[in-house]
Amino acid sequence: MRKILLLAFLVVIFIPSMTCIKGKKDEGVTFWHAMAGPLGKVLTEIIDSFNFSHQGSPIKPVLVGNYSTLAQKLVGAVAVNRPPVLSQVFGSWAAEFMEADKIVPIQFYIDNGVIPKTTIDDMLDAFAKENAWDGRFVMFPFNKSVMVLYYNKDMLEKHGFTHPPRTWDEFWDYARELTVDEDGDGKPEVYGTAMNISVWLFTVLLYHNGGRLFDDHGNPVFNSPEGVAALEYLVNLVDSGYCYIASGYSHQDDFASQRVAMIMASSVSYSFMKNKITDFELGVAPLPHGKDSLMVISGTNVVLFKAVSEEKRRRAAEFVAYFTSPEIQARWAAHTGYVPITHKGFNDPYLKENLFSKVPGIEAAMRQAEYAVSEPNSSTWFVGRRILEEEGLEPAFRHILEPKEALDKAAKLIEIEAKLRQSK
Repeated sequence: MRKILLLAFLVVIFIPSMTCIKGKKDEGVTFWHAMAGPLGKVLTEIIDSFNFSHQGSPIKPVLVGNYSTLAQKLVGAVAVNRPPVLSQVFGSWAAEFMEADKIVPIQFYIDNGVIPKTTIDDMLDAFAKENAWDGRFVMFPFNKSVMVLYYNKDMLEKHGFTHPPRTWDEFWDYARELTVDEDGDGKPEVYGTAMNISVWLFTVLLYHNGGRLFDDHGNPVFNSPEGVAALEYLVNLVDSGYCYIASGYSHQDDFASQRVAMIMASSVSYSFMKNKITDFELGVAPLPHGKDSLMVISGTNVVLFKAVSEEKRRRAAEFVAYFTSPEIQARWAAHTGYVPITHKGFNDPYLKENLFSKVPGIEAAMRQAEYAVSEPNSSTWFVGRRILEEEGLEPAFRHILEPKEALDKAAKLIEIEAKLRQSK
């Protein structure tokens, strides 16, 4: 942690304190986040409604950039004891900060009644397990999403398919039938599917095969036969010519312009694609399944930092309580595609009226969160995730290494990283 803090010190951007003649001005309660575009618009509206309806120091949202930038600036700010009051974090980041004694567990504000226990009791299991460590909440769930299947209903019907693919074997068959290469030049006019090189997608297939990322002792086991089969499936799908590897979000644009028939993407992607899809009927469904259908949750949580006043931390906790109320969760989900963290949020009439009734299939797709797990919260995963992508997945897709060799290498590197952290 100290090495990371020292490095990030070089890149941190400081927020200067503001003063006036009569004394220090109330800068509000800073909330660092990475919600841009339509997501940021909805978040700002919710924050504004809280500030208007709840007397006290205002919540001040600060768009820091993407998640990588947020991580760098957070680590740097913490190093010089100038963190925000509240911030988005992934679980592995929180583990780093917790080990360094830089955050105050959310449990303190649950015990004091700021965050109602009714929210805890109603929370989906996956979110409770991710955020409560040894039975006490360190973080609180914020923007959580599931991976869903988007498909072109018109294309599927044209090829005689009456329902979306329900298994990974069916998905392969659909991708083959939906790929169109009219001139036979080997460059399809329409691909069956497209995807990024994604730790998230690999992990979902790993779990669907009955595998896991780590064992109960924290040792990487994604290089198991289940993991190798998952990676081989994805690599072979690309090699078949029915799928291509996308850069960024290009596959979502190609899907909207009908150059791709099916894509696997976040539930949040709907809010970015909906206005681009004008010439065909959109289908949304849960992902296909294998031996299991367990979903892996993506998205961040929020934490409260220690190096700020208790008054501001409490105010931030009040906002967390407001944000996670059923009514606000329904509003957040309806306009972003993030899943509600509670059962009451899922069942709120506002969400049904403004999203579920308008987009057939999206409710079942989002309810994958009800049988889900999260990625590891360990500090090793802070860099382990990058290792898995760069040393485990990419070499296999680029045919530098066979899937088994690449996963073995990534597992070994993560084991080394874990030992280095234990020795500090």
